[in-house]
Amino acid sequence: MINAFKSLSLLGSSIGELTYIGPDVVGRNNDVKVAQFNVGNRFETIKVTPQVAFDFNHKFGETMRLIDAKIIAGEARTNARAGARVATYSGTILPASSNEQDKFSIDEYDAVFVTGKKQHVVGRVRSADAFNRNDLIIFSIAANYKTDDRNGVARDSQTDEPIISNYQFNFIPKSKVNGEVTEDDYIRILVKPEEYDRVIDDLKPGQQVYPQGLKFAFVGNSSTDWTVYADQIDLAPSNNNNVTSKPESKPVAESKPNNEAKK
Repeated sequence: MINAFKSLSLLGSSIGELTYIGPDVVGRNNDVKVAQFNVGNRFETIKVTPQVAFDFNHKFGETMRLIDAKIIAGEARTNARAGARVATYSGTILPASSNEQDKFSIDEYDAVFVTGKKQHVVGRVRSADAFNRNDLIIFSIAANYKTDDRNGVARDSQTDEPIISNYQFNFIPKSKVNGEVTEDDYIRILVKPEEYDRVIDDLKPGQQVYPQGLKFAFVGNSSTDWTVYADQIDLAPSNNNNVTSKPESKPVAESKPNNEAKK
């Protein structure tokens, strides 16, 4: 599976002020009791599976803290035999006056978790729970095309050329290049066309690169649970100071048009 991450640590304080609403039940069989909160004095809500023995009898509107939170794959109740896979939240819920802290330092939450087509930022997450961003070897790149209302390839009205939505950069861990790669080790990161254009002439298969500005989104389909975006691809420093000519860049392999959530 691509991007086979188990969970992501979430910095609770980065979500915004959490004010208690009350208990709710979720899950495929409506058998998981959660605490429901308003976020940042808005109509936005979040449901959290709390620690064992959490007291659900708090006052409506009470401000609370969330520490040691995680985002994991869960199931929502649907009419289908199998529940829909969704992102679920868990963590330790504390009174606002509590001084307890997350087990990871704030600096380790170096990425963001986003939702929706507009990539609404939910909060800061720890990319190290997914992969080591300093241990990635690129082995392929493919274009993903924008789709039209009929799920076909969208084309530019002026040139009739297919419109590229983004490029998928595919990686394996450098630490496993000696024959230890498994099917769950593949990492796919989506990059905007302008960033692809900026770096493509300096890339080659087997090169180590450093993705920056990481965003994680939960998709929960048959291919993967997670989509990862990067704002920038930094090139690995080279030990060879000699200037060499760059080979001509070859056309990127084309991927079949599909919805971005299914990549």
